[in-house]
Amino acid sequence: MYKVLTLIMIVLFSCSKPEIPKDSPKQSVEKPKEIIEQKPEKVFDKSEKIKRPEFTQGIYLSAWTVATKKFITILDSAEVAGINTVVFDVKNMNGDIFFKFTGEKEFTGENIKPILNIEKVIDEIHKRNMRAVARVVMFHDQYLAEYHTELRPFKSDGSVWKENSRGKASWLDSSNENVHKYLFSVIKSVLQFNIDEIQMDYIRFPTQGKLSDANFLFQKQDNAFSRKDSTYIKREKSDIIEQVVKKVREICDEYEVDLSGDIFAIVAWQRKVDVRNTGQDITKLTKYLSAIHPMIYTSHFNKDFGYRNDVWNEPYHLVYKATKQTVEYSKDTCKVIPYIQANSWKVNYKPEYIYAQIQSIKDCNADGYILWNASNIYMKTLRWIKDSE
Repeated sequence: MYKVLTLIMIVLFSCSKPEIPKDSPKQSVEKPKEIIEQKPEKVFDKSEKIKRPEFTQGIYLSAWTVATKKFITILDSAEVAGINTVVFDVKNMNGDIFFKFTGEKEFTGENIKPILNIEKVIDEIHKRNMRAVARVVMFHDQYLAEYHTELRPFKSDGSVWKENSRGKASWLDSSNENVHKYLFSVIKSVLQFNIDEIQMDYIRFPTQGKLSDANFLFQKQDNAFSRKDSTYIKREKSDIIEQVVKKVREICDEYEVDLSGDIFAIVAWQRKVDVRNTGQDITKLTKYLSAIHPMIYTSHFNKDFGYRNDVWNEPYHLVYKATKQTVEYSKDTCKVIPYIQANSWKVNYKPEYIYAQIQSIKDCNADGYILWNASNIYMKTLRWIKDSE
């Protein structure tokens, strides 16, 4: 009998759950197989880049807008309207840099205005499956033009050249290597973030003012070279711009980031005088660009341009012609995505105005469009685009 009782007690003790002291670490327990094999819900990956859509539907936003509550409102409305690309300023025409710049500090000061948390901006854009594009204004820089006059073009008498006598100086010498070094540093700093694309604006020489008085550093260098070597071939402005774009392409390639560039709409015709003044040779540029953006705003043309009765209010004709020309001069590897007018300056702005521009781009088999409104007032336009679907 004693042996039976002992056996029962042993069995009960071995089956009971041992008490774990309160200060003991929790033991890991293996989950049932069916739970382990369940796939988690898709979580937004901050490291994931958004590929360029087959047809870009873009919108431009200034840094000042992105830094306000309006940014989310615009993003939500843009998403509903089918917008898939957001271009936002990281460096503007004034020379302002809108993030915590970590690069070359030689030419910085009050132009550093870190109002943007770029990581959060990109996250908000990516959450809506939109492409995040950082716009960098290149050779138009009022801050540097005012405080670092040595970076501007010079006159033959040695004085500093200025594009107009009344307003602020705005243009740097597009061939100055110190300017290049500074701009490359800005772009490298932007590339530290998970940006999808760098978009260069004002990637050209100045076209205003008395250009015959403007002397650029590369011309001074070439004159010296040619005096030593009679066979030396002097460079054109387009050679300088090409080399800058090539270098930026190399920098972007290190981070596997696309590179695009904006051009004057009139440059789409590639007249010799326009290429000579701006340095924007489309064939040269598109060897290194993923996309090129002719800025085609009807309000910026003479009213009778192209022998039209009212070119401002005939957007289909102008946008089609400029886009088609850009496609013809561009390399096949480069997308053509025009900026189109999304504001009422000088034009009868209504749904048909927007529809005509978009349709013209589709009709010449281009790759999309980007809406431009300097004031970032887009709600009416976005509603029209949504209603057209």
